[in-house]
Amino acid sequence: MDGRPLPFGRESGQVDVRRGSTVVRVEWRFAPRADARHTFVLTYIVRGVVQRAGGRDVLEWVALPTEHDYRIGESHVSLELPVAPLSQPIVDSKRVAELTAEPGGQRLQVDARGIGKDGWVKTRFEFGEGAIIAAAPAWQQRQLAAGALAPRWLTAAGIVLFAGLLFLFALRQSYDSPWGSGPTGPVDTPPDTLRPGMAGAVAANGATTLQHAMATIFALADRGVVTITEEPRRWGQRHFTLHRGRATHPLAPEEETALNLAFRNQGADEDAVALTKARTRLVRRLGDFKRAVAQELGGLGLVDDERMRLRRRSLGFSIALLMLAGLLVVPAAFLVPRYAGWPFLIAGAVGLVSVIGLIFSGSLTPLSNEGVRRSERWRAYQQHLKDVARGRAHLTSDSPSRLLPFAVALGLASAWSKYLKNHPTRNPPWFRALALSVDDGGFCAFVAAGGAGANGGAAAGGAAGGGGSGAG
Repeated sequence: MDGRPLPFGRESGQVDVRRGSTVVRVEWRFAPRADARHTFVLTYIVRGVVQRAGGRDVLEWVALPTEHDYRIGESHVSLELPVAPLSQPIVDSKRVAELTAEPGGQRLQVDARGIGKDGWVKTRFEFGEGAIIAAAPAWQQRQLAAGALAPRWLTAAGIVLFAGLLFLFALRQSYDSPWGSGPTGPVDTPPDTLRPGMAGAVAANGATTLQHAMATIFALADRGVVTITEEPRRWGQRHFTLHRGRATHPLAPEEETALNLAFRNQGADEDAVALTKARTRLVRRLGDFKRAVAQELGGLGLVDDERMRLRRRSLGFSIALLMLAGLLVVPAAFLVPRYAGWPFLIAGAVGLVSVIGLIFSGSLTPLSNEGVRRSERWRAYQQHLKDVARGRAHLTSDSPSRLLPFAVALGLASAWSKYLKNHPTRNPPWFRALALSVDDGGFCAFVAAGGAGANGGAAAGGAAGGGGSGAG
């Protein structure tokens, strides 16, 4: 079909041609002109614009760009048809102030004026089947062929999804469901003798995070192994330095690991380190701390080896499927011209199984039955400390600072920082504030900054920086 649209009065123009659900855009550009009147004539051929629909040949033509940020004063479109249409043409428009259409047998004249931003004019003709084209255009034939194969793609995706779910179900059948002690009542004191870092890991279903390592540092500070000094503010931020002391009693494996990670730089031990640098070192080598905690929990019989293996197996399976789904997207993209978007169903099915597998692995606990029982008690104690921070409960024993390691290990550092600010008390002996006549909240800021987990560290760092000595 030949098209000779009149110029739009600017140096570039576009024509949108619809091919089913696809819009093919023809764009031409001319050098800018000013203070002159020019006429540009562009002759082009559009192939495949006539399609088959409902046993008819259908021509749908959009003569103006559908997206433009300028106004078009007026547009005149003349269409000459090889045969007369079966019915009156359909003329549609958007953001057109004035529109007139004059059909006449095998000809149509459309005049539009006052076309606003993104405004357009569209015409549609219907002819008898075979009146314009002998067969559907190639793009429509590919579309129909892809649609005919859709059930096969759906079946293949269903098989993948079913096989993946069947494998996960088989894994679930081999899982020995844990049992605890049933409903747990209020717990207002530490329920057992677990150290803070290990208690936090047990309460977190066996997962070990940065806050558990920081809780271990807090516990060591409470025993005098670590002291913290508040440094002068710089650029409006608080800075704290951790100083390493000498332990009077042997340290537990996870305590020794946390201490070495915080104060060791490139194989050399340091006596002092900035808080931010200590946290960074713990994050970088958190795996060492995790292994120490896991070994300790295993020695106490709080971890079930078979449950741990099953959890790792399901997690590895899910991650592998997630990577496979990402890889399958590449060949699916290459198959789009021939099979449309149906190949993406395979990648989607694999991805769905991987997501379900991740949820499944997260629901598994590596804890033994005894570990589950203790976990329930520690979570009840966590709720008690949360209620204390919110003013809904009161401490029955110990000072707030002595319970800080447990509050940090249970993810309540921020809440307890606010609690300490609202209930001021004497700073613990291991924290050395600036020599000020009035405490300005340095200890509370340290609790928030030092006890924050990996996700909350950045926010806490805005109020408390590193300072002090020690190279990162």
